[in-house]
Amino acid sequence: MNLQDLKIKRTTLLESLNKLHQDSSKDGLSHEKAKLFNKMAEDFDILTAEIRHKELKDWVNSGNQIQSDDQEEKSFSLLNRSAAKRTLFEGFTMLARGERSKIDNQLLSELGHKYGLIEERTEYPSTNIVQTNLTNVYLELVKDDRFLSLIPSQVVNESYLKIPLVTRANYPAAEGKAQDVAASGTDTNFTSLTMQPKNQYVLNRFHKDLIRDGGTRAMDAIWESSRAAINKKLVEVVLYGNTSNEGEFMGLDNLSGSTIYDTSGASITDYSLITRGLKTIQDYYGDQPDLITLVNPNTYKKFMDLRELSSSGSYLNPPAGIASMPYYVNPQIKTNYSTDKTKLYMLRPASSFMAMFGNFELELNERYADFDHAAALIVLRTDFAFLDAKHLFIATNIPTA
Repeated sequence: MNLQDLKIKRTTLLESLNKLHQDSSKDGLSHEKAKLFNKMAEDFDILTAEIRHKELKDWVNSGNQIQSDDQEEKSFSLLNRSAAKRTLFEGFTMLARGERSKIDNQLLSELGHKYGLIEERTEYPSTNIVQTNLTNVYLELVKDDRFLSLIPSQVVNESYLKIPLVTRANYPAAEGKAQDVAASGTDTNFTSLTMQPKNQYVLNRFHKDLIRDGGTRAMDAIWESSRAAINKKLVEVVLYGNTSNEGEFMGLDNLSGSTIYDTSGASITDYSLITRGLKTIQDYYGDQPDLITLVNPNTYKKFMDLRELSSSGSYLNPPAGIASMPYYVNPQIKTNYSTDKTKLYMLRPASSFMAMFGNFELELNERYADFDHAAALIVLRTDFAFLDAKHLFIATNIPTA
C-alpha cells in the first residue's frame, strides 16, 4: 500500500473513531464498543507508524525535506484528552453524589474503558515515551506542563524500579587531558538506582452546584484545576524535595555532585551567568544541545531587559552559543532563599526520570461536607531521580530586587 492509500485509510479510521466517541458522549461506551474503540485506536497507531516509515524512506531516497501533516495525530490525541476529562469528571461526580468514597485504580480503569481511554500509547515525543496502564488520566494531566513534559517518564507495575547507570569516576579535564585520563581504564563504573513509590497529595474542592448544574463547563473546570494543582505539586517536589523524609523526592536542590555557584548577590548585567553554567557542564560532556535554563519570572525579565548601555540603548543580544538555549519560566522557583534572593537552574532534562507506580486514586474528603462542597484527595504514587549530577548547574543568591 502506497503512502497516499495509507493516509486515506487512516483518515477514514479517524472519522470512525470520532463518530464512535461522539455517539458515546452521554452514556459512555458499552463493553463491546469499548473493545472496538481500543482495537481501532491500535490500528490507528499502526497506520501512523507505517506512514512515518514511508515518509522517512521517501525522504532518504529523494533528499528532500519530510512533508508530514500531523493534524490527524493531533486529532487522535485530543480524543484521548477528551476521554481522560470525562473519566476524571465521572470519578468526581461519583464522590460528590456519595456513590463512592474512593475511586481506586481498578475503578478508574473501568471508567477509562467506558469512555474510550486508550490503554497503551506511544505518540509522546521521543524524549518522553510513556507506556500506560490506564493511568492515562494522570499522564494527560501532566503532559502539557512545559517543564514536566520534558522529563522521561514510565509507568511501573512493580513495587520498585532499578535503573542501570554508567558512572565516570575520573572526568576528563577541560585542558585536553581526556586521552590520558581515559587511558587509565579506571574511570568507568556500573551501578544502579532504585526508585520506589512516594506519595504526593493534592486536594481539589468544588461546590456541589458546579457538578449539579455545570455540565461540560464543570468537567473542564475540574480538569484544569486538577491539572494545575498536580503540576504545581510535582514541580515543587522535583525542585526542592526533602532529604529527611523518605516518602518524598530528594529534589534538585539536594542533589549531591551538582555544581553550585554563589553569585554573592551580584546583579544580572550580561549573559555571563548562562555562559558559566554552559561551560561547567561542557567541561564534563562537551556539547550538550538539549540543555535548558529554568528561572523565576523575575529573573527571566532581568535577562530579557538587558541593554547594551546598562539601562538604555538597544537590547543586548545573547552570544551565539546560548542564543538557542530555551528558558523555562516557573513562578514556583522561590524568591525567599534569603532576603529577596532566588536561584537559576541549568540542566539536561533527559538526565532525569519520573516513575509512575501504577496508582492514581481519588478519595472523598468529608471535611467540607457542611459547606455543600465535594472535596477529593488526589493521590499520586511517583518517584523522581536525576541520573547524572554533572548535568545540573545551580546559581544561587540571585537578587530579585
